[in-house]
Amino acid sequence: MTVLGIIGIILGIVLLIYGAYKGISTIILAPLCCLLIALFNGMNLLTTFTDTMLPSVCNYVTAMLGPVLMGCVIAALYNTSGAALSIANILYDLFTFKARKAAGEGEKVVMRPILAIVTIYVIGTVLAYSGMNPVVLMFILFPIAMDLFEKANMPRAMGPGVVLGALATAACSMPGTTSDQNVLAVQMLGTSPMAAAIPGFIGGGVVLALNMIMMNIISKREIAKGNTFTPSPKMPTRPVDFKTPHWIISIIPIAVTLITYNALGWDILVAMMLNIILSLILFFPYYGKFAGLKELIKPVGEQTTMLVLQVGLLGAIGGVVAASPAFPVISDGLLAMNCPALFKVVICVAVLTGASGSGPAGLSATLPYMSETFTSMGVSMSALHRVSVFASQTLDTLPTNPGYIIATGIADIEIKDSYKYVFITTVLNTTITAIVVALLLTIVPGWA
Repeated sequence: MTVLGIIGIILGIVLLIYGAYKGISTIILAPLCCLLIALFNGMNLLTTFTDTMLPSVCNYVTAMLGPVLMGCVIAALYNTSGAALSIANILYDLFTFKARKAAGEGEKVVMRPILAIVTIYVIGTVLAYSGMNPVVLMFILFPIAMDLFEKANMPRAMGPGVVLGALATAACSMPGTTSDQNVLAVQMLGTSPMAAAIPGFIGGGVVLALNMIMMNIISKREIAKGNTFTPSPKMPTRPVDFKTPHWIISIIPIAVTLITYNALGWDILVAMMLNIILSLILFFPYYGKFAGLKELIKPVGEQTTMLVLQVGLLGAIGGVVAASPAFPVISDGLLAMNCPALFKVVICVAVLTGASGSGPAGLSATLPYMSETFTSMGVSMSALHRVSVFASQTLDTLPTNPGYIIATGIADIEIKDSYKYVFITTVLNTTITAIVVALLLTIVPGWA
């Protein structure tokens, strides 16, 4: 039965990947995968649905409905008012000053690839660190990125790898971020958002450095081979005449949220509500005042529902796997490996993240079931928090990841042409970084 159960788990993951690739909603796929895993493991299908799958979904909804709802409102305010674009534009102008000056004087501008990449990473990391949805930010960042790619003559196929590397790696894992992953770990472990700050910031620096250096090396090689920029008529252009709030005004709500959440230790919901109140006041003339407010919040309910249900149901797959008779065999095998405890954390979270197809889902599938096991092995809650968050960024970006599919659509790039770059920035380098963070906390446990 154990072998059959493991086969069922593998088939469930394959079904999830294949179905998502074919465009089937994960809200439909996830319960089917759960029931398939239960069937192969000899579990009662009805009680698996009612007593295992639904409580797993509820765990995520209970922890994240508030932050996700408020995050969608904040994203809508920043996107509709142009506040996010204002922050992006000032950084864009700062980092491209010489290139724009040369262009204004009639010179042909060819930026160095590293300058274009660094500009994208600074803009993406600054915006994503506030916890705004990376999918929303892609629509802001991609036009700017493609403008820079054209100036640097970099191949458009690299776009998803560079942009997702900026939005969905360090900014989701570093201490203090209001990303779903960091908030979820706080909610489930009772730790601080700044848990294990020193190795966390070192890890963020490592993944950013790896991504920028490797993308720079690859872009130079591609350009040398003649693979250069080709525009797409489907790509949105960078707005230049869109009236936006001043960038200083735009960063005030974000700064207040980060300060109250991290420095003052306020509840995430209070910190995010303060962001919303300030945004409503400061951006009032830019989102259409009272008349525009109704249109602004109209899609928020559907967005929140879809995000919470999708991630909650994906996490339920991990919950069913954890409740299956085959799981103790798998987990015992993983935990019995001859390596430090924090490396086992990396492996377990990465495996369940890959099975769930999402970083937050991987955490919600792992932490409720295995946190006691890890703490009994001598792992502190703070170390578990930071290593788990970094590990949840390893196998989350499979070719069927919804965010990646959206990125390829925005950039008008085929999966076969772009995934190798996405794999480098969001799978390979994030895995290396998770190991680095685990190693640092193993060598210097006092940093937790």
